[in-house]
Amino acid sequence: MYKIVIGLVIALSLVVGVIAAAAFTPALGFTFLFLIFAGVIGYQGYLLSALMLVFINTLAILASPGIADATLSSLAMLAGIFSVAFGGVMLGVKKQLALGSS
Repeated sequence: MYKIVIGLVIALSLVVGVIAAAAFTPALGFTFLFLIFAGVIGYQGYLLSALMLVFINTLAILASPGIADATLSSLAMLAGIFSVAFGGVMLGVKKQLALGSS
């Protein structure tokens, strides 16, 4: 069941990524939620899915024209969200390496 949810989130992330590139600002909110979700599933060990989500959503944020009007506080929030996403993936990698070396 959990793998089905991850697959649906990846498919929805692709759709939201295309919409975010077309200046649809609410899609950026979903992109931020998907980045946090990527950190959580990366920490749980679904590394490939988490990396795919981080990649897709990072491209969606970079391609969005709404990010050009960002203020310093919104960029600080973006840095926090990215640290959750990449931190979760890195902790998941560390956990998998610890399990593999035992």
